[in-house]
Amino acid sequence: MVEWSEKERSPESTESLYQKLVLNLTVNKIMKVRYLDWTYRCQGYKRARKVFSSLLQNRPFSEDFFQKMIEIEKAQEQSKMDNLREYYERALREFGATNHDLWLCYIKEELSHAEGKPENCGAIHWRAMKMLQGEDVEHFVNKYTLLQTGHL
Repeated sequence: MVEWSEKERSPESTESLYQKLVLNLTVNKIMKVRYLDWTYRCQGYKRARKVFSSLLQNRPFSEDFFQKMIEIEKAQEQSKMDNLREYYERALREFGATNHDLWLCYIKEELSHAEGKPENCGAIHWRAMKMLQGEDVEHFVNKYTLLQTGHL
């Protein structure tokens, strides 16, 4: 229905449909990502940021939702590291206890972004070690070591 609306209906009608669907808990997680993507493609970056902020008001979230906003930010000619930090921090509050790769992506961003601060990596690493548990800690330590040695 959403795909048809994107092709056949007005942007206003499609937006209205998305706004209804993100309230439906059965399809909420999927529709948030699609709505964010559609908004960016059709209405641009500034509008996508506003939609992202409004969608943060209602749980549940998915990792893909945060990854989509990170992807949108990085697609900008001059992405802002402060915005990326905000998106990573929000994602980590939701998924940081179970997703070691999210921590590593955040660290890589600090190391590679023009506005990144490599000195932040130690604090991010420390927080990851406190938050992750069990095998996730092992995976994180192994991948972090590979990252430090230039093999990741």
